[in-house]
Amino acid sequence: MKWVAVAVLAVLALPGAAARAAHLAACGIPDTQPLWFDFAGGNSVIPAKPGIIDAVASGTDIPAQMRAKGAATVFFDLNFNNRIGTTTKPADPSTIAGAAQREYDYAVQVTGCSTPIIAENELFGAQTPTPWSATNAQYRANALALLQDLAALGAQPGITIANPPYTDGDAGDWWRAVSKVAILIRQVYFTSPDSKGLYQEGPVLASRRMREEMRGLVTDLADIGIPANRIALELQFQSVLGEGGRNGLEPASAWFEIVKLEALAAREVATEFKIQGIWSWGWATYSAAGSDPDKPHAACVWLWASRGKQMCDAPRFAGPFDTSLTEGQLDLPPGIRCVLPDGQTIDRNSVGRMTTFTGDPGVAASALLELAVLRAEAPVAPELAASALRSLIDTSFGGSRAAYFAALERVHLSRADAQAIITARVARDFVEDRFTPWPPQGSEVSDFLTTYAGQSVRRVATNAPAPWLDGQKTGWVVQSLVSPRLFLLTGEGTIDTWDGPFDVKPLGPALPLALLSASEARDAALHALDRLARASLYGGWLANEEKTQLAGAICLGDNVPEPGAVDLSAFAPFLGTA
Repeated sequence: MKWVAVAVLAVLALPGAAARAAHLAACGIPDTQPLWFDFAGGNSVIPAKPGIIDAVASGTDIPAQMRAKGAATVFFDLNFNNRIGTTTKPADPSTIAGAAQREYDYAVQVTGCSTPIIAENELFGAQTPTPWSATNAQYRANALALLQDLAALGAQPGITIANPPYTDGDAGDWWRAVSKVAILIRQVYFTSPDSKGLYQEGPVLASRRMREEMRGLVTDLADIGIPANRIALELQFQSVLGEGGRNGLEPASAWFEIVKLEALAAREVATEFKIQGIWSWGWATYSAAGSDPDKPHAACVWLWASRGKQMCDAPRFAGPFDTSLTEGQLDLPPGIRCVLPDGQTIDRNSVGRMTTFTGDPGVAASALLELAVLRAEAPVAPELAASALRSLIDTSFGGSRAAYFAALERVHLSRADAQAIITARVARDFVEDRFTPWPPQGSEVSDFLTTYAGQSVRRVATNAPAPWLDGQKTGWVVQSLVSPRLFLLTGEGTIDTWDGPFDVKPLGPALPLALLSASEARDAALHALDRLARASLYGGWLANEEKTQLAGAICLGDNVPEPGAVDLSAFAPFLGTA
């Protein structure tokens, strides 16, 4: 393609860090990252004061007045495609060098700086896949040539991108070539949900969604080899319906909340990735539809939340709104992976240990989330947890604690973590006991009786309602649902189970299910099927409970665990027996 030759023949060396810092300083711009740029052209409500970088589209007098008040100025070019043409009618490539010179000269006048920052607004057809048409290829070559020429003249160009860029194959080469000479400024639009939907979700979930969206925009470019410091984000604050920004959100305090959360999200993502800058757009009004008396207050909130009270005292100036700068933010105590809304935490050390056990950090985090939900939902008395442990050791290790401890070492599971898993299993039974499953169908009973005809059953009485008797104190118990110790009793005795210790009185010998009378067999089958049905309902219950917790959770890097039950007996089979 033609643009490839242009890129190969006209590659420019990026200025070093010292040179870039000198350029910035010459224009009154601090050598910090991220840089914060705000559109101040037209009738924009962005003020001119120290610490503000005003992006202006034209004029010399007003930008000079801004600089006199302490602001820095950069050039926001709203005529980019008048200079290079369009995807269907590109400009003659022989005109690009002259267009670059004229634009550079004008930007110097506007900004009062010989090394002006210039933002080109905006690239057409960023999403167009290759192979490109001849006209589109020429348009892209023109865009690259203009940016290269501006950089060669001493400018620091950037180019705004509205649509998800297509980056495969030759297109990826083009983006990388552009990033050599220009900052890629990815526009941010929240549409699903929009500002109204985000506000309804609340600060925790809304902030998470904003951060995840911005991270995705950065990584889409970083994944093709573009350094993060060659990427910027542009947030939208216009008030025209359907153009992003406010989109009809009322009342004003709700809009200020979303503006605040966007500022905090942008600050977090910029810090994580060390991107070049954050731009804001939408502060000027270009039509009656975009007229918004709340815009000056929203701009104040943006400046306050992104850069501090010295930029604008939003709590005083903007009127009543939620002024918390911590709710929904990734402000975690040292060593903590997640803080759940009920105050429970998942610490990073626990995730590390559980990862050693499971071999998968995602499984580890999900397992710890399940333990936390069960711990809060059904606290387990220490004596019941101790009984469950004794039952497991008795069933799987012949009563040998040494053998049990050796097994834990083999699977890389600490004693404390194993006890937590066992305790959670007891809690799970308590939760399952609350469910009311639909009665089994006749066919289900028949299938059970056929499948488990050889299964041992025994009629017993207990001192307390037992889950393995379907919450009753007398009945037929199926061997696979309880500790084998029950089937070894020759008389009344106490056994340990997953559900705690029970005094059990055998009411007869153990028999194969097939030898019971029809009514007795049906009774045993109903108990067993009800128990299994409760277990099957657990997964849905747990997913709902975990989603509720995760909606209000604050997790490191927004890396929230996946909801759902985790069968840890897959990693240590003895954990499934008791």
